[in-house]
Amino acid sequence: MGVTWGVAWGAIFALISVIIGFVNPGSIDPGEGPIRTAGIGAIFGLVSGAAFSVLLSISERRKGILELSMARAIVWGILGTALFPLLTPVHESTLLILCPIGAALAAGSLALAKKAALRAAPDQPKLP
Repeated sequence: MGVTWGVAWGAIFALISVIIGFVNPGSIDPGEGPIRTAGIGAIFGLVSGAAFSVLLSISERRKGILELSMARAIVWGILGTALFPLLTPVHESTLLILCPIGAALAAGSLALAKKAALRAAPDQPKLP
């Protein structure tokens, strides 16, 4: 999960860097291009994805993948995403941007896992 989230966050950070470069190019310092920003995002994603996985596995260990609630996975995604910024000198206002993205990644991860579980077991009920 950490590697998957690392790739996703790297792409998201690179995209944000490109958008800021078009909207306000003066705010980007030399060496802060999309590639460097993607590396920072990948590290952040690795940590937050791993934190999400640990939180989810500890809190939901007695449930099968098809029994997991999307709302609870989103909460664990938000907490996993918030953990790294809260433990580092990153300004807390970044949580307003990062946590919704973490929630979306958690929801997407759970949706993909449920879809894969349903495909692997044809006798399971289909999701609407």
